[in-house]
Amino acid sequence: MQNKLKINTRVALNIALLCITAASAGNLYAAENKIATSSATSSAPAFNCVADPTWFSAPSLPTEVKKSGSDGSSNFCDFYQFSWQTFAYLMAPSKTNSKQRNFEDTSQFYELEVTDKGTPANSCDDKHDGAHTLFVRTAKPLDGGTEFVIPERIGQAGGGATIYDQNGNVVYYDVRFSKNMCDVNGIKQQNNFPGGTTEIKIAWKVLGKGDDPSKFVTMDAVIGSNKSPTKLGLVGFHIAVATPDHPEFVWATFEHDVNSPDCTSPSTTKGWSFASEKCTAGLGGSSSCAFNSASKQSSTTGTPTEICRVYPYGSAQGDLKYSENVGDITSLNTNVQPYLKGNYAVLTNYFNVGALWVSDITQSAETSLSSSSGQNSSAQISNQRGSLRLANTVAETVFQNVDPSSPTFVSNCFGCHNYVGTAFPASGKNTTSGNLSHIFDDIVAGLGQCVDVQAASVINSQQQANTACPSTCKGFSSPFVWNGQWTNQDAKTGQQLPMTVCGCCGKQ
Repeated sequence: MQNKLKINTRVALNIALLCITAASAGNLYAAENKIATSSATSSAPAFNCVADPTWFSAPSLPTEVKKSGSDGSSNFCDFYQFSWQTFAYLMAPSKTNSKQRNFEDTSQFYELEVTDKGTPANSCDDKHDGAHTLFVRTAKPLDGGTEFVIPERIGQAGGGATIYDQNGNVVYYDVRFSKNMCDVNGIKQQNNFPGGTTEIKIAWKVLGKGDDPSKFVTMDAVIGSNKSPTKLGLVGFHIAVATPDHPEFVWATFEHDVNSPDCTSPSTTKGWSFASEKCTAGLGGSSSCAFNSASKQSSTTGTPTEICRVYPYGSAQGDLKYSENVGDITSLNTNVQPYLKGNYAVLTNYFNVGALWVSDITQSAETSLSSSSGQNSSAQISNQRGSLRLANTVAETVFQNVDPSSPTFVSNCFGCHNYVGTAFPASGKNTTSGNLSHIFDDIVAGLGQCVDVQAASVINSQQQANTACPSTCKGFSSPFVWNGQWTNQDAKTGQQLPMTVCGCCGKQ
């Protein structure tokens, strides 16, 4: 299934793709002792997260995470089944165009678009020519308070990361979202995004020497001034889905199984898309190769990037429910294999890296955000569950060293996508000032609309607002500008809030 798309390579985008996954024991990645019977999990209780054949015979988007726990709660397997069912639906043939997969169907999912200048465009106008939707990733923030590259955030912080495969071709990124996100005015009135809100972030590589197109989900694209289309292969697929019971979004990611080896003792040295045989052979020892090191570039070709996976399945020994998390991921990756036939056969080359969610939605993803002040004084993740060190090797290459014990910034999904618990509505709306969805910010900016953005500190005078609000809007997301308005009172009740919001508007 292919989609023809024209790419404007001059436009840069910083996409915080997350998480990625694994396939069958016969796959290259699985061959590296990353299945449930690996030495790391062999002494642990056996986990068997079962696949449902209807995910593939009658694909549908799940509306909620099941509750299979003995106490009526959702267990880890429930979340990974939710992730795989969602992935299966997005990869199923579209009913409106059988040559497209559901994620490519613009009657269901719009593409995030930018102008020729790199600023957010109107992504909700039903005009989808593909000219401004694929981008070169050039930067990722060091922390939640720094700036991104257009259109997710503007500017750069601490350098950037452009990666190239072993053929020297750059990786491109594509962002799509469920059409309901275009109901900007309706969503802005809510504290949380409606159930079913879906965000998709995709990484693509140019298929060239040594690549077998039959083993990739592909797309044909006209790149730059080239007249002939270039075949791209999908290498990373990030999904974030909000449900009524999980307004924080369930963050899941999938990856191609020949992307990158593990950083520790890989059993296979050949055949990786983002690691050379020579450098892979030195992993686990005193390799002289600069793994997971990338800088901002502007060319579509360059020196191949050497990438290895720091934390398989986004987990490490000692993490909360480590064995259950890895056991459920790997067993489900194996259990879906019998159903990957026909249109799904190509998915045998992809695997689920992991997922991330919160245990108690009344509390924030970072517990310090649950304080009455709403200020993030210490990033603690005791409320987070799943793959706590989740990172995508082709999307967060230089940010894989996730440290859950960090007292400041934990660079997993919730480190950049802040979720405020439902028990603390005064601390800001997740739909606007919470920064939960950067894509929604870009949609708002592209429509030239405004949002209330929380300032770093309480503002008590117009003079303070004149100083703080312009930088608040500029550093929030996309090219927002201050409209001159600010308040520290609840618009409905007039109640004094423990924060100040500035009116920030998208440029047109």
